[in-house]
Amino acid sequence: MKKIGVVLSIILLMLGVVGCAGAGDYEIELINGFKVIRTSAEKVHIGSPEYSYDELLIPLLADYEEGEYIIKVGHDNNRYIIAKTNLDNYYLLDTKELIVHGPFTEEKFIQVKENAKISESIALKDLDAYEKIK
Repeated sequence: MKKIGVVLSIILLMLGVVGCAGAGDYEIELINGFKVIRTSAEKVHIGSPEYSYDELLIPLLADYEEGEYIIKVGHDNNRYIIAKTNLDNYYLLDTKELIVHGPFTEEKFIQVKENAKISESIALKDLDAYEKIK
């Protein structure tokens, strides 16, 4: 009987840990204080505590509320952040002037990236490729 109690206690403890709100939340440091901020599986955006921790920069707020979220991101060493969302929209964030360009189709995004003379070496990477901070 004692074994059953111990097993049940362990199972309940494990369920409690797995089901905790915020257990999967993380941040990914990018450049110039900007971060990918994940607050749930479908609430992933780029923001910055410097401007307002909760302020959405990518995706745009209206799109975010409709279920758009970041799935890939990339950046150069000091100015630009690029991002792709689950809706196949592409964005370009100029961190020096705090201007968000987009959403774009992939073709338009490539043109905008070339016009801004952004290096070809800046590639979009899955969020799993980055170190995550709790």
